[in-house]
Amino acid sequence: MDQLPTASAGYDDATRKKINAIVAKRNLSRASNNTRWNELINHFRHSQEWRPFYRFKTLDNGRISSWDREWFYHLPFPFSTVEWFDIGLKTKAGGRLLTPVDNTDEISRAVKNIGFEFEVRADVLRIWGYLPKSYEDFPGLTFSSIYYR
Repeated sequence: MDQLPTASAGYDDATRKKINAIVAKRNLSRASNNTRWNELINHFRHSQEWRPFYRFKTLDNGRISSWDREWFYHLPFPFSTVEWFDIGLKTKAGGRLLTPVDNTDEISRAVKNIGFEFEVRADVLRIWGYLPKSYEDFPGLTFSSIYYR
């Protein structure tokens, strides 16, 4: 896993200038850093049992991504662009008809131990990359709309 991209992948001088201009214009302050993002990424990359769905909003294009659960290459690199990052707290246990498994305690504990500023609503945990907190589209989609679309 040493060859996989990290939170700083794709971070260059042009990206830094662009992000710093947006942060200054919107009067934002950083709530996270690459060390924390890398701990989160590695936590779920090393999970053998399951990986949760996630989505995010970046500062540079302002778009909210679709839900995804690929934790190796689909992440929003570089993470310095992430305004907020949502993690779905429930997973399917087997087939479509089985009851969803609630992972709130496990995910919340991991995120808290890493030191993120976060909040849980409904089936979603939101991590803020920047402050003030954006509650746009939070808690977002419900469990059933993520898994049964």
